[in-house]
Amino acid sequence: MDTFWQDLRYGMRMLMKHPGFTAVAVVTLALGIGANTAIFSVVNAVLLRPLPYAEPDRLMKVVQRNTAPGKSSMSALWAYRRFEVLRDHSQSLAGVAAYAERAYNLTGVDEPERLQVEFVSATYCQTLVIPAVVGRTFTAQEDKPHASPPTALISHGLWQRRFGADPKIIGRTIELDKQPLAVVGVLPAGFKGQSGTVDVWLPMGAVPVLMSPVMLTNPRSYWVQVIARLKPGVTLEQAQTEMNSLTEQIEKLYPGPTQSRPSGAGEEVITLVPLKEAQLNPVFRQSFLLLFAVVGIVLLIVCTNIAGLLLARTAGRQKECAVRLALGASRSRLVQQLLTESVLLSLSGGSLGILVALWGIDLLNEFKPTDAGQFWTSYAQTFRFFTIRLDGWVLAFNFLLAMVTGILFGLTPAWQASRPDLNRALKDSAGSLTAAWRGMGHSVWRLLVISQIALALVLLAGAGLMIRSLVNLLAVDLGFDPTNVITMQVYARDATLEFYRQLHERAAALPGVESVSVAGTAPLSGYSAMSSLEVEGRETTAAIHTVSPDYFRTLRIPLLGGRVFTEQDRIGAKRVAILNRTAAHRFFPGADPVGKLIRVHLAADYPKAEPLLEIVGIVGDVKYGRIEEVSRPEIYLSAWQPVAHPATLIIRARVDPTTLVSAVRREVRLLDPNLPLHGIETMAERVAEVTSRTRFLALMLGLFAGLALILSAIGIYGVIAHAVSARVKEIGIRMALGAESRAVLWLVLQNGIRLTFVGLALGLIASLAATRVLSSQLYGVSAIDATTFVMIALLLSVVALVASYLPARRATRVDPMVALRYE
Repeated sequence: MDTFWQDLRYGMRMLMKHPGFTAVAVVTLALGIGANTAIFSVVNAVLLRPLPYAEPDRLMKVVQRNTAPGKSSMSALWAYRRFEVLRDHSQSLAGVAAYAERAYNLTGVDEPERLQVEFVSATYCQTLVIPAVVGRTFTAQEDKPHASPPTALISHGLWQRRFGADPKIIGRTIELDKQPLAVVGVLPAGFKGQSGTVDVWLPMGAVPVLMSPVMLTNPRSYWVQVIARLKPGVTLEQAQTEMNSLTEQIEKLYPGPTQSRPSGAGEEVITLVPLKEAQLNPVFRQSFLLLFAVVGIVLLIVCTNIAGLLLARTAGRQKECAVRLALGASRSRLVQQLLTESVLLSLSGGSLGILVALWGIDLLNEFKPTDAGQFWTSYAQTFRFFTIRLDGWVLAFNFLLAMVTGILFGLTPAWQASRPDLNRALKDSAGSLTAAWRGMGHSVWRLLVISQIALALVLLAGAGLMIRSLVNLLAVDLGFDPTNVITMQVYARDATLEFYRQLHERAAALPGVESVSVAGTAPLSGYSAMSSLEVEGRETTAAIHTVSPDYFRTLRIPLLGGRVFTEQDRIGAKRVAILNRTAAHRFFPGADPVGKLIRVHLAADYPKAEPLLEIVGIVGDVKYGRIEEVSRPEIYLSAWQPVAHPATLIIRARVDPTTLVSAVRREVRLLDPNLPLHGIETMAERVAEVTSRTRFLALMLGLFAGLALILSAIGIYGVIAHAVSARVKEIGIRMALGAESRAVLWLVLQNGIRLTFVGLALGLIASLAATRVLSSQLYGVSAIDATTFVMIALLLSVVALVASYLPARRATRVDPMVALRYE
């Protein structure tokens, strides 16, 4: 310990003696370690931190998997009848619970609110081991449709937000869509349910009054999801064996097609999947593991950069090291001293890196989709279950990373410094930079620079591909104009068509409104109602949208043929439909579909004989799901010939559309004070949401690649500058003998050019392999796109050339008389 404290004090004195070097090294390390700490906070939250339940490893998601060769599919949805068989007959599961997400309006209060609701079986809280903090949880009797009024559990947040944390909440009645519910308990703070941020939990006994009794009795109605808990001592393999036999039992009771096995699609097996794995979006996991690898490469570049600086610094300490060795110090003792300095430097960088990590975590949380958003990006569901924060594990990782980094970049300089030529080092000239350059092994410097260039090229290539992918994504024709458009949702089960017509008229009359439409859904909403239809005797499928007549004008969707809906397309008139371009080409290839008839099998009527619909127009394709998806057949029906609630209000404004929200809310309250306005989002925000993952990856890769480029330029400059300093006497002699400045310039430049070309060659080989990992994240560009690789190589070459030119130009200005007296 005495030796350790001695080395620590000496190391601190040496770092304080060179404040410029110390500051540059600490800041560089802070960027590298801080970036790694920030990304690790996500990896820790998603992959390492257990779910916030008792014995989370025993919690399973129960899915139904189709095992037919070539038709493998998996469904998380169950019919409630099939769930009951699993619940009542499983021997390896300690608890089995069903749940399903819905949304309802909190009514009978001054300010109505749209709430997320989960219908759950009575075994739900017991399976998750979630006790009520006030009151109780559901009983088995409440699964049966007998209670009047039905009971409810509420979230801790709703209890505080709407009821002032009233301890007398138990027994109080709340209303969802005007249906009274008796509150029997409050669940703990922080518990959000399985479907996201849930406000209210209802027992299955409430299904008949808020949905339909058929949902509980029809073995073909797939709407619930199932979770389970393994019994103590039961392995996943043992439980899965039982699931195989239960599959046969359920099939005997309820034969026929299921969600994962359509008619004639092979066999089905009940499959247990660890709950955390089921909740983790694979695209999300892949994105952040990719970023973790990227910041790891950045840290390697930081290490090589600092190692180069330390080599240059210890080159001037050759005589000191030689004297220590001559006086009896062992090489291991000398390495220990120098490594102590390196680790001290790294720990300082790691401490400052915590601030960088905090900033990075804030930046990562900025990209979390909000519950207000109508479209969940590919990683949004995962963000709903995991919280990114700087906890003890992340701080421990930061400390460990700082220690390892200090040893990593300090080992090579320490080893080189402990092996000086004592005979040369103890002579008068031993302190010269030329001797140090040779004694320290200039090949080590060159290897470090080559490594930096190769690693930087890998990051730059990845960033270039992601940026091109983002540009391609933003250039996609959405099929509509999102400028100054805002969408809002107004939904009630008992709302009439007249209500929506009046809302349409009132909104259209507001100042600043250019055009208004009501629709069942809006572009980029992430979902569409799919229906089967009959086209000239052929059965097929298409997405169905109910829209008011000015929907196409509001969104500026181009009309390609025929006409759009009019006010005359209402109840009692001939049923009409409009096709998008893809539907017209697929269903009527080479023919004009206007005037032809189709039959749409709507969920409310099928298999009754639906009326024929006349096609009156063709419009352009619109993106309703992900922008990357290819267009699919879409059929528009008139909202004034209703088949479903047109619950989305779409407004195009002449002013900032967000300024209209309060006025629209006032009009809704005048029409029905129990209806909340919710899901408020501009189309610009929606476009940003659906491109957020690609935008996020492009931004992160761009930042890290830019940092790598700067560090590589600094590394090249440092090596060339140090080489020039070591060869000042040689350069002076050359110039004294008549060498021209141009020859000296080329003499120095060729060192940098050689290093750059070797680094580029190695980097290109590594990039061709590394960028294949990005394939699933790219859009409209290949992972081995030649244009991107050439542009990145040229960029890195120019930067390296500039970094080499600066010290080379300085070499041409050496005064021969001064150079001959140098050192």
